[in-house]
This record gives sequence, C-alpha cells and structure tokens, in this order.
Amino acid sequence: MEATQEKVRSLWVPLRGMSLLVPSAAVMEIGSYHAPRPCQGVPDWFLGMFNWRDREIPVVSMESLCGLPYSSNPVFSRLMVVNSVRADSAVENYAIVTAGLPGLVQLDSDMVDEVNTYVKEGLKCMIRFGNEEAAIPDLDYLQDLLEQLSAAAA
Repeated sequence: MEATQEKVRSLWVPLRGMSLLVPSAAVMEIGSYHAPRPCQGVPDWFLGMFNWRDREIPVVSMESLCGLPYSSNPVFSRLMVVNSVRADSAVENYAIVTAGLPGLVQLDSDMVDEVNTYVKEGLKCMIRFGNEEAAIPDLDYLQDLLEQLSAAAA
C-alpha cells in the first residue's frame, strides 16, 4: 500500500517586510481593517483592542513582535482573527494586522525546499519553496503573551 501525503491547507499572509504561513484551521475570519482602540502600558506589538462580534479582542503586529518596523498605514491592511490554541484560554481570539488579503495554499513536505530556524521572537521557523519564503508563527508563544497581558489587566 502506498503512503499518502497529507496536504496542509494554509494561508499565505502578507505582512510588511515578510510573509507568514498559518494553518487555515487557526483562522476564524479575515475582515476589513479598523483601527484598534489603543491601550496604555502595553508592549509596542500590542496595538490595542477591537470590537469583533460584540467582544473586545486584542490586535497584534507580528512585525513589531519580531523586532521589525511596523507601518501603521492601513492601506490594503486587513484584520485576520485567529482562534486560541487553548480551549480554556481567557483570550479566545485575537487579530493580526496583515498587509493585504491572505491567500489559500496547500502544502505538503515534498513542496518545501528548505526549513531554517528563525531567531525572532514569535516565529518557529522560515520555510522556502520555489522563490517564496514565509515564516511559521509560534501561535502558542503568542497565546502565552496575550494571556499574560490579560491576567495583568484583570
């Protein structure tokens, strides 16, 4: 019997200065950009809160989290609402600001040409396939940071 290779449905997420590759199951919704309500005493990567489905959710900049410059220019930006990686988390959803509309890709391990560890906080690794490169975000790490901020604000 021949082994079958499972393709992972993912979203290619454009940011300013880099791209992310996120499993599509982790994403709840992609919507228009709305400026978040700023919060005091938070790290630069925490852009504020946004009212989504009658709930306030945090909005983050992956560029700032990774130590890259973040442009607050909302032209072509979107809010990508991400599901919590933990069922019992106080932070059920949060939004990542994108630099455009994410696109659907289906990847399997045969398509990936190279995997490199990434030294920036919040990212697991960088993959290359063909002429494209994308970072795989560490959603568990990001969830930890958001839960810590949520607990400190309570």
